[in-house]
Amino acid sequence: MTHPRLILIAILAVCTMSAAPVLVSATHANEVTIAFARLGVAVLVFSPLVIWHGRLWRLGFGQWCRLALIGLVFAVHWLSYFISIKLAGSSVAALTITTYGVQYLFLAWLFNGERVGPVECVAVACCFAGCVVVSPSLSLEDTTSRGIAVGLFSALLYAALPLLHQRASSVRTLDRTWGQFFFALLFFIPLWPRADWALGQSDYYQLAVLGLMCTVVSHGLWVKSSTELPAIYSSVIYYLYLPLAMLGSVLFLGEALTPQKLLGAALVVGSSLFLSLYRFRRREQAAG
Repeated sequence: MTHPRLILIAILAVCTMSAAPVLVSATHANEVTIAFARLGVAVLVFSPLVIWHGRLWRLGFGQWCRLALIGLVFAVHWLSYFISIKLAGSSVAALTITTYGVQYLFLAWLFNGERVGPVECVAVACCFAGCVVVSPSLSLEDTTSRGIAVGLFSALLYAALPLLHQRASSVRTLDRTWGQFFFALLFFIPLWPRADWALGQSDYYQLAVLGLMCTVVSHGLWVKSSTELPAIYSSVIYYLYLPLAMLGSVLFLGEALTPQKLLGAALVVGSSLFLSLYRFRRREQAAG
């Protein structure tokens, strides 16, 4: 498959992903209900595929433990992200989750021993400055500030997922994808009493779109494109997520596009893009 076609697939994946914060904010369903709906749909779709391939039965105990850990981290990531959206609004929550790229850098330094220099540190500082800009006050008494704090924690967990998937690379991609959703659903079961299914018809439509388009379709397309495209392509394309989510928030939720949001988005996306390109160039020079 040629790069142009894969690039289009990646862009489509990010477009469908970017609808998630808008739909989560729009629906009257709470965070737990949204998580059950999205995970339930994903497990229903992916389970027949992994059963058909029949590789699950050959996994060892250690591999199952890695899948369970991935599911746990993913479950907490989703729950905290949905809470962030409900507290801070879809565009601000999308801004905080986009910091996962710079947070991954420090996790990779901590656990993989990757080098972090002064240039990277400046980029990281600019990225987090973008979150400070959009915060009305640096106090957890403010709802938006609490949403930003929860969103940053969610982004940290999101950044940890690639590292966990790397350590479970002996498990095929489809099986790891299924395991991520399946074990996340299991970890949500104790929260079932907090789910609220007394919803309107439009809420159920929104949950269906979240489950099918924003989970199954977007994840499937993203796994394919990010696996087959060079990493620099997928990194750059992913940062379309924030401007698309902000545009959706303005068009469908009527959120105001304030100068603070624009500046915050510019700092987060600009510094993250610079960091990706800088590290790519440094690796190319080291390899050459």
